[in-house]
Amino acid sequence: MDVAELVRGVLGSPPDSPEFASYSRALGEEAFSKSKQRAELATNAIFAEIVEPWADSFLPEACTQYVHFMSEVLYAPGSTVSEELAELGYPTPESLRSRYRRLLERSAPGLTFDEDERDEIQRVIFLSRVTLGADIAVVGTVLGCARWAFPNAELVLLGPRKNIRLLASGYHFVKRVELSYNRGGSLKQRLAAWPRVRAKLQALTEDLPAKRCLVVDPDSRLSQLGLLPVFSDDYYCFWESRSEDVKDPTPIGIYAGVWSKFLWGMWNWNEDSFPWVSLDWRDGRKLHMMINRRRPVAAVSFGYGGRESKRLGDRFEDEVLEILRARGYRIIIDCGAGEEEEDLVKRRVKAFKGSVRPLADTSWPPRHKLADLMHFSGTLLAFGSFASGADLFIGYDSAAAHMAAALYVPVIDIFVGAQSALMRQRWTPSGQMEVRVIPANGPEDSDEVLGKLTDSLTAFEKYRKKLFE
Repeated sequence: MDVAELVRGVLGSPPDSPEFASYSRALGEEAFSKSKQRAELATNAIFAEIVEPWADSFLPEACTQYVHFMSEVLYAPGSTVSEELAELGYPTPESLRSRYRRLLERSAPGLTFDEDERDEIQRVIFLSRVTLGADIAVVGTVLGCARWAFPNAELVLLGPRKNIRLLASGYHFVKRVELSYNRGGSLKQRLAAWPRVRAKLQALTEDLPAKRCLVVDPDSRLSQLGLLPVFSDDYYCFWESRSEDVKDPTPIGIYAGVWSKFLWGMWNWNEDSFPWVSLDWRDGRKLHMMINRRRPVAAVSFGYGGRESKRLGDRFEDEVLEILRARGYRIIIDCGAGEEEEDLVKRRVKAFKGSVRPLADTSWPPRHKLADLMHFSGTLLAFGSFASGADLFIGYDSAAAHMAAALYVPVIDIFVGAQSALMRQRWTPSGQMEVRVIPANGPEDSDEVLGKLTDSLTAFEKYRKKLFE
């Protein structure tokens, strides 16, 4: 049976049926194959065709399907983790599922921390969600809540280097511990992160009694969405972020704050909880921008994370830049990540009808060196330093959009190809300034989106005028 048939079998069978288990195991066996080609084909099917669509649906039943599916995959023939799971006391898929159900019960209503319990915690360790946008929206919010919930605790971020730098660049009280995760690798390569996570957590907690430590897992890929045990379950907070009320359109970043307050008994805390990104306080780019400019500034990112389906095409992107130029904006455009996104920006620069200059990774240029369009090539964190001083941000749904919202910048988010309205609502960037989402299915919606973009710009400009009257 080929991989496509196995995928159809998984998707077409009830999760508690023998057929579902059989198809899942067979697909897992392919992913653990010694043949690189077979392993890559099966791994792509597991994540791109099954796991990610289930996660993006934000449906409770899809969470149940995931737990049944991945627990079978992890014990498939050739598994690189089944022996270690058995040594930890989980010899079967059902034993792993039972543990997962217990984790959810520990987050049930009424089972919260009181103030005395919070005061006893001396170290709180947060697992990265691996993708930048999710780390900003979710981990950034939870980390911000933990600052107040655990005033006596050291806060630790565990995850990929660029993620933890983005979240904690300006906050030196947050300890950063690097741990890579190969999100584009084979199943074996992805699961190779699990023993390293366990080892890092052991090293981070060995100087304290277990009851003085807390590990926070907000649906991290490092634990395969909570399924793999990484720390003592008694001191482990897991959030199944994909199963919140489907009738509630609250963005996931706001939900993360609600979850934190609920679990840690902070309902008397009146502060609103939003995602945040901490820029280095010594960075003067924002101040330079605010002082040395006369025209409004728009930060723009056409980053699409390698998914062409998230774009509306070259013509649309050129039109966006021309609309901004015609309305008097100076534009900072991020060159993005990787050669494909950099080539995209080069095309935008070549087609642009106004003046163009590169923007150095230092400070805002003096007025005589400014241009209508300034293209920036650097880290997302450095781009954020400029974006934080902009009047607004425009871009596709991406980490840059979540970052801008967290930096108190108004956002126009062009959300292309959402699996459902609920997915778009959950992944709407959240912050203390206005966020406007313009949905689209594909390039055929370009003209309609441009019209809505123009209306949104008019609304933002009226608001800005009132601020400076």
